[in-house]
Amino acid sequence: MNSSAKAGRYKTTASIVAIILLALGTIPAKSATAATRGEFQSGGQRILVDEFPSAKPGKRPAIILLHGSAGLLFPGLDLRRRARDLSKQGYAVFLPHFFDRTGHIMVRPSMVHENLPAWTATVRDAVTYVALQPNVDSTRIAVMGHSLGGYLALAAAAEDRRIDAVVEASGALDKRGVKRMPPTLILHGAKDTTVPAMKAERLESLLKEAGTPYQKHIYPSEPHILSRAAMRDATERIERFLAEYFPSERRD
Repeated sequence: MNSSAKAGRYKTTASIVAIILLALGTIPAKSATAATRGEFQSGGQRILVDEFPSAKPGKRPAIILLHGSAGLLFPGLDLRRRARDLSKQGYAVFLPHFFDRTGHIMVRPSMVHENLPAWTATVRDAVTYVALQPNVDSTRIAVMGHSLGGYLALAAAAEDRRIDAVVEASGALDKRGVKRMPPTLILHGAKDTTVPAMKAERLESLLKEAGTPYQKHIYPSEPHILSRAAMRDATERIERFLAEYFPSERRD
């Protein structure tokens, strides 16, 4: 199949999936989700990014939200709603479509490993893009992700000193000898069979070795996708973590 045919099939599939999901009420219409739409280049590909400007004026701290392996169709942390809430709190929020780098809509677990380096590079390119925005304080950038997004948030933060805080749920860092990590919030379900909770324990050990401040909570009865009740608790924990390690207002 030539490249134009592949592109046509990709666009058609994306359109069909989006129409079905909209009809089912699974995701809101695009006009209701993205305040603005930007783009940047990564690996020779155009990467779209949904941007949620801060409700407060001036240069603001930025948070980059990273989706899971289901892409933007079934965000584990309901990313667009969270983006709007964070923007009201004073953060400039960015949701990069990092699957644009590899042409995926969603991926199976077996497809993650081979694409992880490309997606991690795209997250670093997203940090560069965000740092250049006129409404962003380039010295204050955090990343937040669920599942695959948690993996990418941690992998990028381990390599990129521009990242000042990490919030990850149901993710992991499969890397040894980590010398530097920013303050990190770990959220995980003990019943997670997709990313076992032992990965959270391993992450905690890495953070201790690196001397990184962190907070951790394991939900004893939760699977990979947290329930509504656990999500409410997670939101409260995220807000407390950000208030302590990545506040929306600078502390002199």
